[in-house]
Amino acid sequence: MIEHTSTNINSQLLTVKKPPFSVFRSSLSAKGEDFYEHHHTAFEITMVISGKGIYATNSTEFEFSDGDIFFFSTDEYHWIKMLECNTEFINIHFEPRFIWSDNFGISETELIKIFLNRKTKPDNKLTDHNGSLDSIRTLIYKTERELEEKKEEYYTMIKIHLVNILVEMIRSYSGKLSESDISYTSETLKYMESALRYIDENLDTELRLETISDVAHMSKTYFSYQFKRLNGISPWDYITIKRIERAITYIESTNLTRLEIALRCGFNNTSNFYYAFKRVTGKTPGDYKKHSADILSENSEELLFNT
Repeated sequence: MIEHTSTNINSQLLTVKKPPFSVFRSSLSAKGEDFYEHHHTAFEITMVISGKGIYATNSTEFEFSDGDIFFFSTDEYHWIKMLECNTEFINIHFEPRFIWSDNFGISETELIKIFLNRKTKPDNKLTDHNGSLDSIRTLIYKTERELEEKKEEYYTMIKIHLVNILVEMIRSYSGKLSESDISYTSETLKYMESALRYIDENLDTELRLETISDVAHMSKTYFSYQFKRLNGISPWDYITIKRIERAITYIESTNLTRLEIALRCGFNNTSNFYYAFKRVTGKTPGDYKKHSADILSENSEELLFNT
């Protein structure tokens, strides 16, 4: 399921502002709901509050129950295969740039290696390492509470909690992460963020890799390589997912035809639009239902770029 926050509708264009960081709870019924495979531009950390079932990726499947924690990178298609009972989750979604961008005050690329540098990639469920699971559970609840209460400097506390979560996750994966270097100069990260911002602001246009790489002051080949190293997916996958997120908002908020939606989201025909929609969400636009999961509560806060 793709989460988004605020929309602004006018006669020309729908602007979708999706936060680089969000926390929300979701409750799913075991009464025969259809669960579709999907992936997104954000890393995902999910904790089971209550319930039991089986989660699957293209590579593996694993059982989960109360208190389990699992996570997915941006390039990992995942879905719930089966629920034995009604199940409640806390989900944390954050885009990679929330960690590596200077604009969010963390700027630590090494912290994303838990998502990108796993030697055994199908191993999505965390195992306990000297009490690490209890620590992560506590930090997840604290993060949710910070967004609910919004006390002074809660942005800072959210970042601190997320850094601690990632450190605990990395420690629990001791020996299972490759040692490839993912450190970058601040200039490279600044250029990459400029490219991401350019993409986000021009989703309704014909985006060209040559233009995007020029914004990042890189060759097309080098840009594509570094983009995937920092974000886990290719530039074209990122563009497609972002366009589909915008399309979903149009479907939920307007009466536009499918062709009108396709054109306003950067697709040149409905055939390409339908193919991309199914690839990202697991559904066709016609099948898509607003809030297919029963959202108990959502605490999503947009942490804005400094421009």
